[in-house]
Amino acid sequence: MSFSTELVTTRQAFESLKGDWNQLVDNMVVPEVFHRWEWNFHYFHRFRSTDELFIVLARGSSGTIVGIAPLCIRRKRSLGLPVRILETIVVNLGDFRNILVDAACHRGRVVKAILDALQVNGGRWDVIDLAQLSTRDATTFHLQHAAQGFPDWTVRSRILTPVGRRFLKLDRTGENTDQTRQIRNRLQKLQSRGFRIRIGCDDFGDHWTTFCELQKIAWPGGPFHDAVSRQFYDDLRSSEGLKGRLEYSVVEFEGRPVAMHFGFLDARKVDFFMPVIDHKFRKERVGAVLLYAMIRHYEKTHTVFDFLRGLEGYKMWYTDELDANIRLVIYRSGSFAAFLHNAVELTRQYVVELGLPKAALRALRGALAKKTPYR
Repeated sequence: MSFSTELVTTRQAFESLKGDWNQLVDNMVVPEVFHRWEWNFHYFHRFRSTDELFIVLARGSSGTIVGIAPLCIRRKRSLGLPVRILETIVVNLGDFRNILVDAACHRGRVVKAILDALQVNGGRWDVIDLAQLSTRDATTFHLQHAAQGFPDWTVRSRILTPVGRRFLKLDRTGENTDQTRQIRNRLQKLQSRGFRIRIGCDDFGDHWTTFCELQKIAWPGGPFHDAVSRQFYDDLRSSEGLKGRLEYSVVEFEGRPVAMHFGFLDARKVDFFMPVIDHKFRKERVGAVLLYAMIRHYEKTHTVFDFLRGLEGYKMWYTDELDANIRLVIYRSGSFAAFLHNAVELTRQYVVELGLPKAALRALRGALAKKTPYR
């Protein structure tokens, strides 16, 4: 099968893709809620409306869209000179990103067709920076391999974060039974005291304001301090395309939410996205109880429980398999703008890996301690 490509650069054309875009996501080997049109469109609307859309479509011989590279051009300055960075539309608030490919097509050929289109339009960008590419999606490796085949491109990669999954239909031979036994006992005690656990609520619109306030308290630098981010999540919650895909669960005490979860699900998988607790009830371990109850509930209906980015200790009580998210940076070897961008970033990364910031801070503290007289 041969593939043709086209470039989408207008908001109107982006809007018109909704149906075909989501159909493609549904046809992927590894579909994710973060790949869906709603997540990308609302993110662009709220956070990137001043940036330049650069969506590459790949079509099969019948004209059907079989591949989408959901990209955007961000302009910044490195050492005072302008740099044009081609990156995914979603650059945070989304745990997985990638080129989207129909499972019925040869993945490597679709990826190569999209990269060929990026090379043809190479005069419009300096660096391609793709982060949060999941190793569980083979498209990531096709992308890395195909990019290395362009003689004038340089490709570097870096592991960003581990990602844990639990397979809900497997025997629990790897589960931390000591921890889960304690949590099960805690759950029973809380229920006997009047705590109410509701998993998979149809909606907790009445509790959404409380959820946002608890998030603001728990994460001072988190997205719910930002009105635009709050609007983005409101967009998702009210989106027709995500209807039936939102996961709400809550622990209540005397009618008051003390632990809550907002996430996503489909027919196969549950995404553990945004948990939060009322810290006044932290000693009651209400967050651990809610997670335990969610896993036990969805064991009956789903096959995978995805912990998404990050590997906090409590997730390891249940994790069966670890994947990783990686970052690919692609640039033309002869581009001076790309050189400056990489020089700044790699220097910063090298300094951090050497431990110099921590070492300098310790040295400063030591010097100050010597100058401070004892009392």
